[in-house]
Amino acid sequence: MTNLTKAIAVLGVVAGLGVAALPLSSYAADNTVTWGEGTEGTNYGTDGAQKWVKTDVGVMLKIDDQLTISADKDTTEANLVDLSGEGHTGAVNITVVTNNQSGYNLNLKGMTADGTANALVSENKDEIDAAAGTFTAPSALSTSKSEWGYSVANTNENLKTTLTQFTDGVYAGVSAGGQEIVNVDKPTGTDGDKTTITFAASVADGQPAGTYKGQVTFTATNNVIVTE
Repeated sequence: MTNLTKAIAVLGVVAGLGVAALPLSSYAADNTVTWGEGTEGTNYGTDGAQKWVKTDVGVMLKIDDQLTISADKDTTEANLVDLSGEGHTGAVNITVVTNNQSGYNLNLKGMTADGTANALVSENKDEIDAAAGTFTAPSALSTSKSEWGYSVANTNENLKTTLTQFTDGVYAGVSAGGQEIVNVDKPTGTDGDKTTITFAASVADGQPAGTYKGQVTFTATNNVIVTE
């Protein structure tokens, strides 16, 4: 088998950011109440010999949606998961923080560095194709040809997306159209929600030597808030 070095550049994308605003408002453009004007018992009246008047003041607190995303690699090189070592696997942790009451979804989209395909491409234009498995039906990487793929793990109890299909040794191929890999239906809390994506490659005999590179983009989006 020829020597082969492979790397996948992984980009963490901030999908959106809202700023929390905390205004306190009183709804009182002209809320002067005079005893004897208006409806007695609603805004004025008597309690024995004592007169009373009252007015209402509203209080509002508006907190905007917040959303952040960050990537924590298992390598010291920025935005890179290196598959060159034994086993040809590597992982990245994607953490999303949102206060959106309906949660968020996380999308993974793949392409080469020049945006032409989902393969890993060497400096000599040799390619390693994306795995044949899909997100809903992942499969083992081919042993007859070189392939690369990903698996997903997240233990959040509020997951809407089933991830039990990613048993040991099965992977999905990245797609240019993107794939929703996680959907959570509650706010994450300040510590955020962590998803681990493991990349792997199989290297067939005869695969030309070189440094093979590709790219994936992670996008987090706040779910639509459903109102009654």
